[in-house]
Amino acid sequence: MNLKPFSLLFVLILLGGLLVIHPTLRAADHRDAPAVDGQGEGDITDVFAFLDPNDKSRIVLAMGVNPFAVPAATHTYRFSKDFLYQFKIDRSGTYREDFVVQFKFEDTPAGQVAHVRVGTPDPAYVGASNLFLENAPSQLDIPAGTTFGASNDIQVFTGLRDDPFVLDGQFFRITAGLQDVFRDIPTSPLGPLRGRPIRPDGTSGVDMFGGFNASYMAVEFPLAWLGATKDIINIWGTVSAPVTETGTFIQFERMGQPVFNTVFIPTPLKDAFNQGIPSDDVLRWSSFVPDTLTTTDNDGTGNTIAGRANLLTALGVTSPPGGAPLLLPATFPNTNRDFLRVALLPDVLRLSVKLAPNDLGIGQFGLTNGRRLGDDVIDIALRVLRQLADVNLPPSLKVPGSGNPRPGALNASDARVTAVLQGTDFIRPDSTLGDLTTSGNDKPFLTTFPFLAPPHPRPGDPGTIGFPTLGTSPIDFSASWQSSSQQ
Repeated sequence: MNLKPFSLLFVLILLGGLLVIHPTLRAADHRDAPAVDGQGEGDITDVFAFLDPNDKSRIVLAMGVNPFAVPAATHTYRFSKDFLYQFKIDRSGTYREDFVVQFKFEDTPAGQVAHVRVGTPDPAYVGASNLFLENAPSQLDIPAGTTFGASNDIQVFTGLRDDPFVLDGQFFRITAGLQDVFRDIPTSPLGPLRGRPIRPDGTSGVDMFGGFNASYMAVEFPLAWLGATKDIINIWGTVSAPVTETGTFIQFERMGQPVFNTVFIPTPLKDAFNQGIPSDDVLRWSSFVPDTLTTTDNDGTGNTIAGRANLLTALGVTSPPGGAPLLLPATFPNTNRDFLRVALLPDVLRLSVKLAPNDLGIGQFGLTNGRRLGDDVIDIALRVLRQLADVNLPPSLKVPGSGNPRPGALNASDARVTAVLQGTDFIRPDSTLGDLTTSGNDKPFLTTFPFLAPPHPRPGDPGTIGFPTLGTSPIDFSASWQSSSQQ
């Protein structure tokens, strides 16, 4: 991927995905905080925002709940009849919503009905306390599990879909200290680094979300409905619970960029983050994001962006089979140690309404143009963090970063450091690591609305991912399972 040096200053503006992980995380925003861990109907898995690749005058929004929905029990996954689900859009750059798409569900003898409202919220009820728009300009009441609407107006889908998030569960072994890296490195300047072996087909990753579904809400409508906007609009998803006495709904879950809460916020504060609003993020949460390397040595050992690039190359992790290519050039011209904080906060998806719908956005104004279903947010983030996050390395190593300790840097003993070392989780074949527009999802996405791949069927139904063949020993069975999970 070719990136223009000038525009690389903005490569992180939309940074999302798995960056550095606390050992307690699950993945993406799946089951990311105590308050949502036990109520899947209100647990946001992912949020997507992109221009329709078939018609860039239309915007597509998608949000999932019910993480790890097992195909064998599809009838058990529903939307809550109590919660208010919302896509929030900020068109003016205040990081407070001025346009919303709301979903509220009703249980009926014939199944759930989705009540969809699209319009401008009451200015007195923006932020964490909201009202359902009973008299919105656009109103739909449709059966859940269906696609409704017209391609020149609004289209809506609610129901089970294949979970589009992709990540190798090896990450949790690394953060637990059971492994060092994603793929085994038998020899390196740091000694042997434990990881997965390379399979005969040249791959090594295992998608832990392969075969799982999630309950999705998707909507598409003309950009013209948003009226006059800035070039970049801010988008995030929320789930709120009712307050019976007032008729309002209080937010308890939100998501913008993938896994920000999961990655950066300590477990005791995760619920507080989910209850917060983007306009407060910079003040409340900046201290949890590490310093960014710059072009200036900050510890007397050549600890710069160029020094880090040279160190990664010397370790053999900037080309297969040891790792993925560098995303940023060694000459990346950042001079701001708060660069990652500026990029990550407030926690929203930033979508340019000017870029072509198939433009990933790297080298233009940010990491991704909103977030498309196939964008490999994990690999993008791993590669960016390994090059830019400041790390305090042991003085005995005598390498960039091993000089004077910096309070805002990560510590080398933190397993999050080696988790990003290879710049990929190796879900896809090595020959495709340069293409960050595809994540290696286990099912192909649709080319028209709702774009999400169909859900995995019940075991035994047509399209089922095959069960592993029982081998002659537990070891053979394990190998067979890993192989079948990639089919």
